[in-house]
Amino acid sequence: MAAIRSGLGIQAVLTAIFALVLLAAPGVPSPPLYVSLAGFAMAGILLASGLLSAYLKVFVSVYGVGYLFLAGGKTVAAMGLLPPTLAALLPPSFAATGAVVFAGIVLAISYLEPIRAITLIADPYFASRSEPTREIGPFRFFGATEGKVGQRLVALSIFITFAQVALQLRLNFWFRDLFNALQEYNAEAFWYQLIWVFGPLATIWVIVGMFDTFVDASLHLRWRTWLTRSLYERWLDGGTHYRIPFTGEHADNPDQRIQSDVNLFISQTTTLSIRLLSQAATLVSFMVILWGLSRDFVLPFTDTVVPGFLVWLVVGYAVVGTWLTHLIGRPLIGLDFRQEKVEADFRFSLARSRIYSEQIALLRGERAESVRLSSLFREIIDNYLGIIYRRIKLGSFTLSYSQLSVVFPYILAAPSYFLKKITLGQFQQTGDAFSSVQSSLSFFINSYVTIAAYKANTNRLASFKRAMTKAEALSGAGYGLVQGNETQRDVTAADLTLALPDGREIVSADKLALAKGAATLVTGPSGSGKSTLFRAIAGIWPFGKGRVDVPKDQSALVLPQRPYLPLGTLRGAVVYPSTTDQFSDVAIRDALVAAQLPHLADRLDEVDAWDQRLSGGEQQRLAIARAVLAKPDWLFLDESTAALDEASEAGIYRMLRERLPGTTIVSIGHRSTLLEHHDRRLDMQPTNDGRFVPRDLRHAVPAE
Repeated sequence: MAAIRSGLGIQAVLTAIFALVLLAAPGVPSPPLYVSLAGFAMAGILLASGLLSAYLKVFVSVYGVGYLFLAGGKTVAAMGLLPPTLAALLPPSFAATGAVVFAGIVLAISYLEPIRAITLIADPYFASRSEPTREIGPFRFFGATEGKVGQRLVALSIFITFAQVALQLRLNFWFRDLFNALQEYNAEAFWYQLIWVFGPLATIWVIVGMFDTFVDASLHLRWRTWLTRSLYERWLDGGTHYRIPFTGEHADNPDQRIQSDVNLFISQTTTLSIRLLSQAATLVSFMVILWGLSRDFVLPFTDTVVPGFLVWLVVGYAVVGTWLTHLIGRPLIGLDFRQEKVEADFRFSLARSRIYSEQIALLRGERAESVRLSSLFREIIDNYLGIIYRRIKLGSFTLSYSQLSVVFPYILAAPSYFLKKITLGQFQQTGDAFSSVQSSLSFFINSYVTIAAYKANTNRLASFKRAMTKAEALSGAGYGLVQGNETQRDVTAADLTLALPDGREIVSADKLALAKGAATLVTGPSGSGKSTLFRAIAGIWPFGKGRVDVPKDQSALVLPQRPYLPLGTLRGAVVYPSTTDQFSDVAIRDALVAAQLPHLADRLDEVDAWDQRLSGGEQQRLAIARAVLAKPDWLFLDESTAALDEASEAGIYRMLRERLPGTTIVSIGHRSTLLEHHDRRLDMQPTNDGRFVPRDLRHAVPAE
């Protein structure tokens, strides 16, 4: 019952009723019996597609509508309700049956593993219930949700493709009639075919082609916008981007996967899926024509009759060619996958050289950088040479294969023509139909390079999504570190053990409490887990066991030793992670002055690479200005003033205690001068088992 209540279920019932009317209704001109029976098959396919992928459902539904349109159109034309000019443009009756075949093909391939991998990436967009993307105008009102807009654009694209195949099919018959008119020296029929048949067909072809371009571009833009946004939001959410390297999944260069791979995936998915179904439509349609033309085919120079010989010939030819193409071209999949990786590695290395240009210049590291870049670029060249050699081998075979297929139908049909068993129009129609069937069957051969790149691209996106899924689940895996909010005032930890990604435990604490209102200094040797403890409190460190609780509804800000400065204006860098509209110019300038950066107060709207323009100490002070603006309840400073001299550092701490009286400061540091600015000291001390335990060494009166 659920299947019947669904959209496809309702469509199935309507299709079955229509087929029944065609089969049994009195007074209605009956199409061939196979057309009526195909309607019942279409209804069954629609019902069986209830659990199909959201993307593939669109294809099945469109072919269901295509069957109704084609079968209904021929019936209406048979009743004399269509002008002769329009009736002449309709494809043959078997085209309606072809629509049913295509729907069955879609249902069958949906169970293949490569298709499932593709739909797992594609489906979230077409199942989306979010509002249509506001930034993109075309087709925005095509549905109430973005998913519906995408579904209807795909449906429209399929309808257009179906129309183009129907036009191609009608042109095949036009060729036959035109050449027959030439053979019979029938000028009137010749000009009729050119003006009243070809003229409307050509006009419709141009209009449909231009509209197809607009629809495809709009679908690509909307789909890319949604998928790109969903991936980078998921990647950035909850520290997923930070945890991905710990998952063990091959997900290098996420920037490339979000920007380049998404674009290629959408382009290749729409192109290949629509082209594949177009070729399937062409195959079924022209194979019927080819069978009719060679039903009583006599082998040249013999008296042997082989029914449908041209069909068997073209199928065998394509099967052998496809098998050989796969053997030759299979290594391209791995080569294309690797090419994407080495290109991204080289681009990323160039970007790092630009970001760290000052450090490279100070160390005179240009030669080392050049050697490293040369090595990375050599990998690009070596891999691409492998691709070129493989494509040359593949191309030489496919080109030879295509050229040989051109002459086959003419060689085989020529004896029948010269014996006047077929007309010139049928001779031409045979060659055109053979070429169309051969081209459709050779889709895999001609598209192997594209398919190989598509497979590599799909694998990269699939592995990226798997990495994000593992990263999201990582906090609940392994040891089982629990993050909670079951504390009213202090930050607490119980039965806490923190480990490195390789499983080695480095921090152990049965009980730990950071008191609200008391500044705490965390000290200890390098590698004792001080920063790891901060990451666990911040909720981004997944490796550990025990429990960490932070007060509910209290804000926290963690400032690392090397702050992140986003690209853009100085204003955006100061207010980060807030947005520029949340603070006034006066507040931002005041924060910069308080952080000992008065010389930057009048440069808020300057755009620069601030992470390169500012010194290490200036960058740390800019991060302190963020804390002044944000006024967090908890401020964690992970050696956030290590680049400052002691006097400047002391001034910063005094300013923070004065400007942020409601903020609890927790610092990591090595300088003894920091003790006077904190009320308590936790020292990470080693134990016999190699772990470090935080020991409370001092309680003092809060600094004045």
